Amino acid sequence: SDCNVVSEVFQIQEHVRGETEEISFLQGVAKIFVEEKYFKPFLILNFLFFLMLFSGKFSINFYAVDIFKKAGGHMNEYLSAVISAFIHLIGSLLFIPLMKKFSRKFLLILSSFVMGVSLILLGVCMYTKSNHGMLMPSVYGYDWLPIVSIVMYMVAAPIGLCSIPFMFIAEFYPSELRSVLGGLTIAISNLELFIVVKTFPNMENWMGDHGVFWLYAAACFGAILFTLSYIPETKDKDLTVMNDKFARLRKEQRVSPWVSPLPSPSVNSIKKFQYKSQMFTN
Repeated sequence: SDCNVVSEVFQIQEHVRGETEEISFLQGVAKIFVEEKYFKPFLILNFLFFLMLFSGKFSINFYAVDIFKKAGGHMNEYLSAVISAFIHLIGSLLFIPLMKKFSRKFLLILSSFVMGVSLILLGVCMYTKSNHGMLMPSVYGYDWLPIVSIVMYMVAAPIGLCSIPFMFIAEFYPSELRSVLGGLTIAISNLELFIVVKTFPNMENWMGDHGVFWLYAAACFGAILFTLSYIPETKDKDLTVMNDKFARLRKEQRVSPWVSPLPSPSVNSIKKFQYKSQMFTN
């Protein structure tokens, strides 16, 4: 209809105007906290990055040699670190076909669940080893279990939780402020990465190895709940549709008390109505 054509033309004009309009960095930062269509995706994606970093992936990469040594495996710890990195590469290669076949949310949930379970098992192994198997004798003596847990963790991390948030930068943020929003997101995530890696030894001394891994597991399960609650599905979706979804996210649908305007009747419809009314009156 003519109304739909006019609406589409107006949307195209607004999109082109937003593309051509030059916005400075400070203006872009100010718009994030003023306009809801920028603030919601910025807040959601940055919290997802926070959960990704506190899932412990980068800390385990940095301190892999020490973790293997404390796990008590008979394999050389440096060789174990190389093998786990190779397994991580395999997980990254698996991400490509899985991304084309499955939805973003499914991969996020699956990856977070496997990572959380692996960290719980790794924490149980560390806890049992520190107590010499007194509390969990059934686990004590399985030296292969920490290695398997770390391998499972390294495979699952790039499949979803540690890869998809970077894709969301292009899919969540509107094109007119994507450079500003994406730059701020990466800057904040790098700061969080520094904090996570720097505080890992201190947290080990304070909570113990098992406590740190269980804390990281809690972040993984928190990512599952957050994905189910706030992350929209972006696979095969138009970017303008995604922007509209963020504008309506968590808004209550209320019935308007005002009568919706109706389109004006055409001349032919008026003539048909008059003709039918004459037939019934005659």
